[in-house]
Amino acid sequence: MRSPLCLLSAAQRLRHKSMPRPCCVRRIASEIRACSIVPFMEDAELAQKLFGGAELIVLEPDEVEALRLADLESLYQEQAARMMGISRQTFGRILERVHRKVADALLNGKALKLESRTQNSIQSLKEKIMKVAFVSDDGKTISRHFGRAAYYVVLTVDDGKVVQKEQRPKLGHGNFAGQQEAHHEHGATGGHGFEPGAQERHAGMVQAILDCKTLIAGGMGAGAYASIQGAGIEPIVTDMQSIDDAAAAYLAGTLANHMEYLH
Repeated sequence: MRSPLCLLSAAQRLRHKSMPRPCCVRRIASEIRACSIVPFMEDAELAQKLFGGAELIVLEPDEVEALRLADLESLYQEQAARMMGISRQTFGRILERVHRKVADALLNGKALKLESRTQNSIQSLKEKIMKVAFVSDDGKTISRHFGRAAYYVVLTVDDGKVVQKEQRPKLGHGNFAGQQEAHHEHGATGGHGFEPGAQERHAGMVQAILDCKTLIAGGMGAGAYASIQGAGIEPIVTDMQSIDDAAAAYLAGTLANHMEYLH
């Protein structure tokens, strides 16, 4: 039989569950100056009459595109940067800048203008002619190991479409003959590919693809990953097997970079 104290505690808990949550007052320190948002008018004289000459903030084409990809398309910065043909760090700086501009306009009652996209600026937002390399042993599937792969399959992309496919020999793959994944030597950093001489070996391997923007592999050592980045090439580690499928995902901006596959 439960004690009266236990019954009282149960009754208190039941009463507490049925009670509404206390109100939480949210502190808002900013002063909202603007009461409405209107499209910018190209007629400067009419805009001056209607809006009293509000200060104008101009959004550049790259800022508008970054805003669209991140906030409307909900893409990760890495994917959005790839679609714009820029680095993730550059994309992050553009996005931070445009967010600050939009906040300034909304909170301080300033006018926003989207800069007209000329033909040149439109082209700059598209993927220009570039080359993407894949490591492979058969020319069709992506090798699971960067070092052991015998070939590079290099795709030339023009305006988002693959226009050429070639196979290039990859130097250094013979160094891994007979090695097993468990027998890799690890450097002081704890990752494979930082041992003495590894950087020079990786530099020799990437000589054949220095004209490529991106290298896609199914796996590689952390040292190789760092060396490829140092050569100005974006390394991507994928779980996809087909080169054609991975290329389509890359061009669509949906190819994930599985850093957990580094060893």
